[in-house]
Amino acid sequence: MKLQKGITGFEANSSFDQEQLVSILKNIRKPFLKEGDLIKPNESSNFYQQKIKDEKSKKEFYLLINSTYLIFSCVENSRCYDLRCIDFPIELISQLKQEVNSSIIVLDRKELLQNVSKEDLTELGESEVKQINYWNTKSLGEIVFNCFD
Repeated sequence: MKLQKGITGFEANSSFDQEQLVSILKNIRKPFLKEGDLIKPNESSNFYQQKIKDEKSKKEFYLLINSTYLIFSCVENSRCYDLRCIDFPIELISQLKQEVNSSIIVLDRKELLQNVSKEDLTELGESEVKQINYWNTKSLGEIVFNCFD
């Protein structure tokens, strides 16, 4: 997957604003419940986080959203250097895509764990490639949802 400039959060101009994201997240409904506030990216992370509870399975997980592009994923926990990817609930995908049709990208566990090649990085800015090399980042998930500082 060829990565677009800014996906790491460096050299980035977001393709959406927070109001658009909040509007998308408003579509989350039963059996999913949003818990707590939307957590914004900070100086060492490039993603938004929203805690979700699945009322059917009684499981809690975090919905991650890249800060530059509307790329979504699900993880078990929100510990920055220990993001454990899980499969994206199909019903949740349908809910999110109602607002923006198909303009969001949903990455499942298998995609997030894929190794990236040098060819995948050709569109990135110099500082992005330096960060990827410095942190010895190998998988797509580690780049799209990173804690570079």
